[in-house]
Amino acid sequence: MATVFEPARQLPVFGAFDVVVIGGGPAGLAASTSAATRCAKVLLAERYGFLGGMGTAGGVTNFAGLYGRRNGVMRSVVHGVVDELLERMESLGGLNSPQDGMAGQIRVRSYDVSAYRCAADAMPYRFPGQGAIVRPQKRPTEWRANVTQISNAQGNAMNALNARDLSASETEGRRQVAEYFKFLKAEVHGFEHASIVDIAPQIGMRESRRMTGSYALSGEDIRSSARFDDVIGINAWPMELHTAGKIQWQFPRNKQSAQGRAYNDLPWRMLVPPNVDNLLIAGRCASMTHEGQSAARASGARFVMGQAAGTAAPMLASNQRFADINVPALQTALTADGVYFDHENT
Repeated sequence: MATVFEPARQLPVFGAFDVVVIGGGPAGLAASTSAATRCAKVLLAERYGFLGGMGTAGGVTNFAGLYGRRNGVMRSVVHGVVDELLERMESLGGLNSPQDGMAGQIRVRSYDVSAYRCAADAMPYRFPGQGAIVRPQKRPTEWRANVTQISNAQGNAMNALNARDLSASETEGRRQVAEYFKFLKAEVHGFEHASIVDIAPQIGMRESRRMTGSYALSGEDIRSSARFDDVIGINAWPMELHTAGKIQWQFPRNKQSAQGRAYNDLPWRMLVPPNVDNLLIAGRCASMTHEGQSAARASGARFVMGQAAGTAAPMLASNQRFADINVPALQTALTADGVYFDHENT
C-alpha cells in the first residue's frame, strides 16, 4: 500500500482542567455533572455534538437497570444525577411510563431520543429569532420547524473553524429547540399533543471556509442575473443574508419583468483554484463573495457545481490544468446529461 508522509504538528493546549471526562454517555454525563456540582473545572469530551452515548447515537431508546425487585416488588433503585435528567425529559414530553418485561422480572423506560439530547444539554432560554419556518413533510403528521438562530457570546456568527464555538452552538441549538417546542405545544393549534421526531445531528453552518478561485461569484452577479461564457448551469436562489434575528432577502432586479430572467449563470472559473492544477472546489466552499455565497450555497447551485466538477474530472488530460480545460466540450457533455443552459435572448 502506498503511503503519504504526514509531518508532525504542534497543537495548542485547549485548556487546564481539574477533571477531564472522555465520552458523554450515561457514565460520562453523570461523572461530569457530579464533578461540576463540586466546583471542579470540568471538560467533557464527546465525539458527537450531543450527549447520551448509545442512548442517542446508537439508537438505544430505553433506560435499563433503573428498577429492581425488593420483597417481590419492582421499585426504582438508581437515583442521583439521573433523576434530574428524567425530570427534564418528562417536561419535554419525551419519557414513557415504566414498562415491564420478562414476566415482570425487568422494567425499562423508553424515551424520545431528541428529548434525551435536549435534556442532557440542560434547558433553553430566550427566542433569538423573529420568525419561524414551519412546513409539512411528506407524512401529513410530520412538520419541519426551522426556527433557531445561534450566535456566540459576543453576539457574532459562530466560527465553524473553532471547536469551542461548534460545541457551544450545538448545545444552544438544542436549548432553542426545546423552548420553541414548548411554545408550539402551548400556543399553536394542532400541536397540543406533538412530539419531537428528530433534531439535526449537527449545527447548520451556512458559511465557513471558501476557496479563492479564478472568479468569485458576487452579489452583483445575483442582482443582475449575470451571464457567463463559461456557464456550467443555473443558480435560481436569491441572496439570503442572515442578520441578528432576521433574514434579509435580495432578489434579481428584473424579477418582476415578464421577459427578464430572475436567475444567474454559474461560471466554471468559480470552481478552479488559481495555483493548484488538478483540484476543483464545488459546493458552499467554491469561490464566492459573502453576498454571492448567500445565494449559491443553496442545494440547487451545489448540484450544478458538483455535476460540473464530476463531469470535468475525467476529461483532464495528462499534464493538463483544469484552468485550461476545453469549456465548450464540458458544456456539451453537461447538456447531453440534461443540465439546463438558458440560451434564450442571448
